[in-house]
Amino acid sequence: MENSRRYRIAVIPGDGIGKEVVPEGVRVLEAAAAKYGFDLELDSFDFASCDYYQRHGKMMPDDWKEQIGSHDAIFFGAVGWPATVPDHVSLWGSLILFRREFDQYVNLRPVRLMPGVPCPLAGSRATSISMSCARIPRANIPRSAARCMPAPSARSSYRKR
Repeated sequence: MENSRRYRIAVIPGDGIGKEVVPEGVRVLEAAAAKYGFDLELDSFDFASCDYYQRHGKMMPDDWKEQIGSHDAIFFGAVGWPATVPDHVSLWGSLILFRREFDQYVNLRPVRLMPGVPCPLAGSRATSISMSCARIPRANIPRSAARCMPAPSARSSYRKR
């Protein structure tokens, strides 16, 4: 029986640390696929990087959305190399376009206690705490609107079950 769980992922290392961590992240994805029985189709793209900008004068090709838009997910490393391309060019020419065109306005990161891993919430069980950290990117919000928004809080909140 053919595996019906198949995921197409656009892999875009980008710049700097992205070129180092994305290959390791791909190894993790492949290990998870093997362990949990799903298939991956990984398509690599060289755009959304300052190297691409140096060769083409823009961060991404005109048809970038058509190239990656039908994928199930985008695995994007990092963007930016201010010594070669100003940050406002690299960010607005790639990451912020991804966020706007694909309506990615919240970076939601679930947090879980892992059995056997020391944590500041000593004495809690792995099933007793459920947290999610929502980071709302502000780079794509006009300055006039950002001035009206409250500053992010340094406090974390959690809910005990």
